[in-house]
Amino acid sequence: MPDCSSKLSTIIDNYIPSLSELVPVIRFGLQENFENVHVEISECPDLSKSPFNLTSSGFAKNLKIAEVGGPGNLYPGFNIDHQFDFEKIGEICEHSKASIFGPGAGPWPIVGVNCEMVADVNLKTGKTSTKIAKIDESSKKGYVMNQINEPKFSLMANLALSDADDRTQPVIHIKAAIRKGQKNFTIAIRDAIQNHFGEKVISLAGIFIIEKGSAKLHVMPGFPGCPFKDEEEVSKWIKYFEMSAPLICTSVLHSYDPGHNLRLEHTHCYSNHGDAGHYHYDTTPDIVEYQAWFAPAHKIYRIDECQPR
Repeated sequence: MPDCSSKLSTIIDNYIPSLSELVPVIRFGLQENFENVHVEISECPDLSKSPFNLTSSGFAKNLKIAEVGGPGNLYPGFNIDHQFDFEKIGEICEHSKASIFGPGAGPWPIVGVNCEMVADVNLKTGKTSTKIAKIDESSKKGYVMNQINEPKFSLMANLALSDADDRTQPVIHIKAAIRKGQKNFTIAIRDAIQNHFGEKVISLAGIFIIEKGSAKLHVMPGFPGCPFKDEEEVSKWIKYFEMSAPLICTSVLHSYDPGHNLRLEHTHCYSNHGDAGHYHYDTTPDIVEYQAWFAPAHKIYRIDECQPR
């Protein structure tokens, strides 16, 4: 299969607001959607410890985004042969010793079937502890979560790359509870930034926990025998589930697309109880609680650009 990870189309230099500038913007956006909101600047927690258990202890220092492929590799394209290597992604992003996390599609040639992915790769130490969710009709839930140690992925990913060291960095710490609006947690943040900064390109990457309640997530099933005819076929193909907190979620947000088919919001979740997949929204607004840590990225590296669906 061809390796498409060397196809860099552009590098976008982001506008980088200070954390103190972002705090009131995010607070205002979330207060329109949640009853209880607290936003401050704090140090990133140790992500190598429970409940995160990642291969790196923190993020945010020298933060970049690798925007790789996209839904356009499924429809209107059907480019399931597009395969990627994290080491090459690191080289392209001028971050060959980076810590990497983020949502994407798992490496189906390795897993054996199409799947969701939460990337967790430390290029400095060579450790990979990526979580994948795949459909499994023999399981009670209809899906299973596994861990893989191969630094590969397929189709698409929105990846946060930062220095892989043990020093903590200041980040934006968010708590939000009891959803009163229609927007999900990440869209409320993204929309707030877009509304405030307009056509300035701002990218945030981060990790959040859905601490109480449940959420609607999807898991992609195996590929169909032939390409999709339209978007309706894609929507019917995806399998949706209600999954339970606590869910640990990795997220990448862009405030604005300057014309490079950026995926403006993408979030995947995993857990210590076997729930994992693509986050849509919480299903228990009266009790839901979120806790998050986000930081702004300096650059976007657009790789394997494909047409949006």
